[in-house]
Amino acid sequence: MVGTKNNRRAQATKQQLQAALLQLLQTKPLAHITVTEICQVADVNRGTFYTHYRDPADLFAVIETDLVARVTALIDQQDARPEAWLTQILTLLKQNETATAIIISELTESPVLQALLLPIKAASLKDYAARFNEHDPAVLAYYFEFFLSGAVRVITRWLQTGAQQTPAQIAQVITRSAGMQQANH
Repeated sequence: MVGTKNNRRAQATKQQLQAALLQLLQTKPLAHITVTEICQVADVNRGTFYTHYRDPADLFAVIETDLVARVTALIDQQDARPEAWLTQILTLLKQNETATAIIISELTESPVLQALLLPIKAASLKDYAARFNEHDPAVLAYYFEFFLSGAVRVITRWLQTGAQQTPAQIAQVITRSAGMQQANH
């Protein structure tokens, strides 16, 4: 079937281009990567690139959107315990650590991390209100921003140091820090 063959070929080309961008991002920032460089690494011509993407930023956005969709799907299918679904998501991030590390380092408001940590927000704010006897939504938002920054740094450091700890261990660190569970003493 012609349509199926072309579709497989197009998917393979997209994967080559994505892999090429991720490879280049290991040595230089996105803003300095050209279409020509991506095409050279992927071994495709510029016309093929432009068939699928507008520019390197568009290609990066597609990689990021795919990862957000995968994270969101894991959150939606997991039980209500944050540590359970967080472990699954951290496993996914570990399996895609190059893309994840780049997304985390390139963006201050990473949609991947927002999708990952937003479900924790409501429970964390409730816990902070009780723990600190605080009811001002603005102050509670600062508590959560502090937690969010810490969680981002934990995930970033974990990935940058080769993800030595298990995803379950990192999930436990994050959920304990968010006040979602009590530490065992």
